[in-house]
Amino acid sequence: MSKASPNPLKRLTDAERWKILAESDLTQAASALGEEAPEKAGGIVEQLGAAYMVDVVSQLGSDVASDLLRNLPEEFRQQILSTLPEAKSGNLREILSYPEGTAGSLMSKEYFAIPEHLTVHEATNFLRSISGDKKSKIGYLYVVDRENRLVGVLQLRHLIFHTADKSVRDIMSSPVVQVETGMTQIDVAKLLRRHRYLGLPVVDVSQRLVGVISADNVLQVLEEEAADDIAKIVGTGVEEIRSKSVLRILRLRLPWLMVSLASGLLCAFISGFFQNNVQTMVPLFLFVPVVLGLSESTGVQGATIVVRNIALGHVSWKDLGSLFLREMMVGAWIGFVCGAIVGSIASFCQADQAIGLALAISMMMAITVSGLIGLLLPLLFRHFKMDPAIASGPLVLAICDLQTLMVYFSISGKILAGY
Repeated sequence: MSKASPNPLKRLTDAERWKILAESDLTQAASALGEEAPEKAGGIVEQLGAAYMVDVVSQLGSDVASDLLRNLPEEFRQQILSTLPEAKSGNLREILSYPEGTAGSLMSKEYFAIPEHLTVHEATNFLRSISGDKKSKIGYLYVVDRENRLVGVLQLRHLIFHTADKSVRDIMSSPVVQVETGMTQIDVAKLLRRHRYLGLPVVDVSQRLVGVISADNVLQVLEEEAADDIAKIVGTGVEEIRSKSVLRILRLRLPWLMVSLASGLLCAFISGFFQNNVQTMVPLFLFVPVVLGLSESTGVQGATIVVRNIALGHVSWKDLGSLFLREMMVGAWIGFVCGAIVGSIASFCQADQAIGLALAISMMMAITVSGLIGLLLPLLFRHFKMDPAIASGPLVLAICDLQTLMVYFSISGKILAGY
């Protein structure tokens, strides 16, 4: 039997494979390169060369092109921008000037706007004058005044069902749902979801129309943010998903594993501190894994729910009172149910009702506190302008472990000492 011939694509470099993809679908290839790890993306474009990349970027829409450029080394990015035609370069520099995660950084400069004084006939002639490759991109026709301020919006059907001499001003929809360049991507997503639009116009602080943002772009960003949150919850970064470098993966994972290691050592120290009365405390040590497991799960559950609600804009400090009460009740009930079950089993196994009572009460307290930690930690991170997702990973586990052992041994020890 003859051997199967090896896949010829495996012998190609990353840059050669990317060129093949670009010949098939340039936009898809550019999006894929924009999602690569920055080091790998930089290596690919270095092999492709600046002249080739200038040609690529000149053919892309400004939103896709800006995503690609943002992922390249600064020196190479500036080299491309300085070689592009002035109009294209200016649009891209404008998009790149906005902070990531804002409407300005996600917008496209390819939009269609007409002056408000035109008639339906003049607006129709304007559409006919658009080159064929751009006509498929027409979604909304925005209406602006003499200072390019957004005053209305038209859909193509508005031009079809009105007489030619009708003024655009009379048939446009106004006011327009719009976003400002500094608005966060989460707020943009809320507007798109509320109104079910395919896109929204983007205006600057003077209300001048500067671009449009599509629902597809926002959806992609939210998917990336969700992936980033998930990665941080397990103590790594979204870059690991795309990285093949063992060293880079170690750099992403080890810092949080060191947090877990430090908390483990502190837990061992706390456990040793409570070993003075061995005869009394030995039964309690048997149930430490159960108590820690339940407490950790409660803390992580609370933190994860809060992080996702923060990401969707459903949680703020003004909601803290109701959230605090809710989590305290949930934690207390979980602690009561689990404590009662474990306490009953402990009483039966140890033939000592005092052990069961101590376990039940201490577990209820520890689990309740863990639930509140899971609630407060993400909100605290958000208050200090840090990513709340960090608080739902190894950090919340470490804090829950430490407080659980303190509460568990302190309360159980006092109850057992009284018998």
